[in-house]
Amino acid sequence: MLTVEEAREKVLNSVTLLNVEKKHILECLGYVLAEDVYADYDIPPFDNSQMDGFAVIAEDVAKASPDNPVTLKVVENLPAGYAPTTKIIHGQAARIMTGAMMPEGADAVVMVEDTQTGGINSSSFLFNQTFSFRNRKSLDGRDVKIFNSAKKGEYVRFRGEGIKAGELVLAKGKVLRPPEMAMLATLNCAHVAVYKRPRVALMSTGDELTPLGEALKPGMIRDSNRYGLYGQVLEAGGFPIDLGIAIDRVEILEAKFRAGLEQADVLVTSGGVSVGDYDIVKDVLSKLGEINFWKVAMKPGKPQAFGVVDGKPIFGLPGNPVSSLVVFELFVRPALLKMAGHTDIFRPTFTAIMEDSVTNDSGRVYYARAIIEKRKDKYYAKTTGSQSSGILLSLVLANGLIIIPVDTNLEPGDEVEALLVN
Repeated sequence: MLTVEEAREKVLNSVTLLNVEKKHILECLGYVLAEDVYADYDIPPFDNSQMDGFAVIAEDVAKASPDNPVTLKVVENLPAGYAPTTKIIHGQAARIMTGAMMPEGADAVVMVEDTQTGGINSSSFLFNQTFSFRNRKSLDGRDVKIFNSAKKGEYVRFRGEGIKAGELVLAKGKVLRPPEMAMLATLNCAHVAVYKRPRVALMSTGDELTPLGEALKPGMIRDSNRYGLYGQVLEAGGFPIDLGIAIDRVEILEAKFRAGLEQADVLVTSGGVSVGDYDIVKDVLSKLGEINFWKVAMKPGKPQAFGVVDGKPIFGLPGNPVSSLVVFELFVRPALLKMAGHTDIFRPTFTAIMEDSVTNDSGRVYYARAIIEKRKDKYYAKTTGSQSSGILLSLVLANGLIIIPVDTNLEPGDEVEALLVN
């Protein structure tokens, strides 16, 4: 049997990046950048105020204090979005709002809380009276008292202090989150090159499967794998294409498989890859191209199939519900992430402390479903009851997997490798 690492290496060596497309930044959340993005101009593009207050010459207020205020003449009001029209000289100040452009001559800002205008506190006057910054002359000619000193550059954001023109801001391979979308807008970049996300065709196989909404007949079971896999594709950033259920007929399976490959970048099937007489998925997949049928030394999920047809990966997953979802997590998910341009494609693993007993005598690495909790600076894990690959509730109750080596018996207090899956 292949080890998990060997099987995963074969899968990842076989999948390649998808093509690049241009998308509007509003559609780019979660995509991976396929180009370097540089700044065409300085950010901020001009010196501006960090605070509501008064733009002053620092030298004028160097000795200002509550007991010894400095009085300056207000010569202009500067709301954000307006360019100054007056140069500040000694003895003058400009009322300025956060983000507004600094007037020429001024080199510091005094917070409005440290000032007084017209005999009352400036902030009280400005925000509780009828003052409007669109009335640009409303404070002209008034005196402002400064009750605190300011150093040169204080509360000033300088041109280019965030980003310099020509600087590399977002490198190829960056995952676009909300902060990156905001940055692209700041750079006036409405469209950007990203790697496509994989379209994944999903199909359940088997005569025993019953669709949602239909009554279960004797010997039949509900089709559930496809819905879990659908969610896993979405969670991995792919676009699922639901091909429904295919019964165990060679011509039907082949037609559905070929239709899936025409529509999608990846084909994922569930069921029919074991060694039973009625597991004909193997035969049909083999007709499509070179498909490898593996026994992987893992529990659950030993029987699997993988191949590439016309450059498109095909995954044949086991039919047991837990097996199909765990195999997807360990093999299909990293493949989809790699195809979409991601480089961080594996869940991080960490050490957890067992809170119950579990034994692995299967001769395969055991991926047990577990509830993992962090208390202070340590993780603790306990299994979710019966670990049969047919008991989906073991995954429903779990938020992670613990990885138990071959021939290992774990007792409470023992350390185990673990990973979170939600």
